[in-house]
Amino acid sequence: MLVRSHKGNAAAVARRLKWPQAKVLAAIHYAEAFPDEIDEAIADNAATDFKALKQMLPQTLEFIAGRAAKR
Repeated sequence: MLVRSHKGNAAAVARRLKWPQAKVLAAIHYAEAFPDEIDEAIADNAATDFKALKQMLPQTLEFIAGRAAKR
């Protein structure tokens, strides 16, 4: 998702993550080799809201900047 949001700019992603550019390029190449896997993971991420996450990980607390956490 980050690579897509940076329009494939590996150097920008590396700076953002404070990773070596080679590591970002490896991730990009993996995504190119397995696009269906990456698209499925992104879809799963988009479909998971706080309620679903809380069911999987009951200890999870929601963080909302400027407000107290929900339990």
